[in-house]
Amino acid sequence: MSSTPAQSRVLRANSPVDFLIAGAVIAVALVFLVFLQIRTGTGRLTNYDITVEMVDAGGLKLGSDVRLGGVKVGTVTGLTLNPKNYLALVRMDLRDDLLLPADSFFSVSAPVMNDVYLLVSPGHSVAHIRPGSVVRRPQKSRPPDAGV
Repeated sequence: MSSTPAQSRVLRANSPVDFLIAGAVIAVALVFLVFLQIRTGTGRLTNYDITVEMVDAGGLKLGSDVRLGGVKVGTVTGLTLNPKNYLALVRMDLRDDLLLPADSFFSVSAPVMNDVYLLVSPGHSVAHIRPGSVVRRPQKSRPPDAGV
């Protein structure tokens, strides 16, 4: 039997060039996933959000890092003003494996050579800040246990 023109086209569709193009597309997709995990700084693709009222959120912007112990644990996703008490509302996405103690302290850190970020100083409470909650107590200019 001789092959028909339709069969020969199908056989030619699996040429080495097609395999190289498919391999390149897969490689680009893998590089993108690795970049996404590195960029989020969490190694995870799932987060939860909390909102914190602060007296001063100066220098923070959307996309600013949220750091704990120098490690990025989240990202600032919203900045608004509470019109009732004129406090800044800072919304952030945090790693889903991180449960912050309820008495944790949040402050703005402004290093000289780097971008401004939100610094989390964990408290010692047994209770945790629940996902989706709003931390309503105003944050002072330094942690409560810092001496003068």
